[in-house]
Amino acid sequence: NMALSVGYCQFMDYDVEAPNSSFFLKPDIKHIHKVTIKQPYFLTGTGADFSECARFCNYNAVAVVGSEVIFFPELCHGCGGCLLVGPEGAVRENDISVGEVKKGTASPNIDYYMGDLKPGSMRTISIQGDMDKFLNHDGLVIIDCPPGTSCSMVFSVKDCDYCILVTEPTPYGLNDLILSIEVLKDLGKPFGVIINRDGIGDDEVEKFCKSSGIKILTKIPNKREIAEYYSRGESLIEYDSTWKGKFEEMVKEIEKDIRT
Repeated sequence: NMALSVGYCQFMDYDVEAPNSSFFLKPDIKHIHKVTIKQPYFLTGTGADFSECARFCNYNAVAVVGSEVIFFPELCHGCGGCLLVGPEGAVRENDISVGEVKKGTASPNIDYYMGDLKPGSMRTISIQGDMDKFLNHDGLVIIDCPPGTSCSMVFSVKDCDYCILVTEPTPYGLNDLILSIEVLKDLGKPFGVIINRDGIGDDEVEKFCKSSGIKILTKIPNKREIAEYYSRGESLIEYDSTWKGKFEEMVKEIEKDIRT
């Protein structure tokens, strides 16, 4: 909604495990960049001892039982350690696909990037790291961040000037909000809150924000009509065009806060 309101921005969908921004922005994808990592394979027929690889790996991706090497590719972080400490010439590497970055454009004048993790892979940071290479550091960049407080969330906000936390007025929403706020405070990131589906629960989220001096940027009402628009891939500003102005003013207010 914010990108559609302001236009002339770069939009980065860092929620690589479940990217859904394309449903609403409907980008014209011009290029797909494949993301790969290095993973080792072991020439066990050489009779070499690979136990140093197992000892080196902090993620337990390699186990050596007698003369047998057991490799768990889903745990491998592609650090290159096996090649470094393993027996010379007996460890090789393959390029393994973990996902892709889709690049394109969307109306109005949005430079669009979306990370898409390969099913079964857990290499979220590898996708996001490749997306970092395309960041425009001279203009407005809007990053769609994964929920929660995982490594992928932290990676997404590490270079942000301001973070917007979207929550719901429920006990579950308040709990997640508090956890996210703790992370952002540790990172030294300024932030504000949007209350989504306002009216569905209680007022504890609003009370918490006011008592903690946290700015509530806006409240989006809980309406069936809005949900119906979302289900068709239509945005809030298509439901009610007055929201376009509200999001534009929100961006101006955030930019002012950043400057001060």
